[in-house]
Amino acid sequence: MPNGALRRLIVLSTTTAIGALLLLTSNVNAAEVELRKGSGQFVVTYQFNETDGFESDIGDLPIGSIDTHVMNFELQYALTDRLTIIAGIPYVRKRYNDGPLPHDPLLLDPPRPYIENVDDGSWNSDFQDFNFGARYRVKDGAFSVEPFVYLGIPSQEYPFSGNAAVGQQLTRLQVGSSLMWYPGLSNAYYSADIGYVFVEETLGVSVNYWNIRAEAGYQFGPRITGRLFGLLKKGSGLSVPTDFPGFPDQLTDEMWYQHDRTLKHNYLNVGIGLDWALNDHYSLSSNYMTMVWEDQVNILDYAFTLSLARTF
Repeated sequence: MPNGALRRLIVLSTTTAIGALLLLTSNVNAAEVELRKGSGQFVVTYQFNETDGFESDIGDLPIGSIDTHVMNFELQYALTDRLTIIAGIPYVRKRYNDGPLPHDPLLLDPPRPYIENVDDGSWNSDFQDFNFGARYRVKDGAFSVEPFVYLGIPSQEYPFSGNAAVGQQLTRLQVGSSLMWYPGLSNAYYSADIGYVFVEETLGVSVNYWNIRAEAGYQFGPRITGRLFGLLKKGSGLSVPTDFPGFPDQLTDEMWYQHDRTLKHNYLNVGIGLDWALNDHYSLSSNYMTMVWEDQVNILDYAFTLSLARTF
């Protein structure tokens, strides 16, 4: 069985890109030690991702590309040997690269001059959502089970309409469990994080979804671990152009203004990662992933993530 320095990954659900890519938080991925009572871990994660186009009911719409930088800060602390609490917040910086579908609040009916236009081609930066969570290890051993609950609350009233908006400004509650299996006779392991996310409704539209991460890893030595993973988001919501009769000529009503909050934003990402335990206190983790299936979401070209964790 691989030792505890890089035993498992944790997945938190936050919105890293409007269009609900949820890559980080959903997905910030950071190497995590097995914490014991009174110990903790501080993790700083950087991610860059690029999207190009939007997958609609009628295929890929060439709406332009979006560049996103995210810096996520997360603190974990073990209240007991089994119960760990988590708190974090991401800082998001985005830019819409002069595409054909900017979301200008002045073009709405009625115009909304009090809303910031984040799609003017400049960088839009802000803190996104506070994330609070807890997990409880109910079973140890070769097969472990760890239920979790995470709550995401908008940190402020940031703009949510626009390709370069830093988030959806919606409250989320995720419940689920982490599963891990060490089959023995090798340094391989298999894990899955399965959660269901309840999202605050907009205009009476439910966008609740399943969030599933599956992973296979192998420890090549006492400090190096490689892994392959898949990340699935699948849920309910609206579709373009089916649920927007005025598309693309009359994108001015309240339904269109709220569309980033009401679309499905379903996808499957696959990736590869490498973890390195630098010493007893510091570990480094890196990921690269791309999108292989998409539905009503900005199409991810690629995402690169780098995390540094400090155990105390």
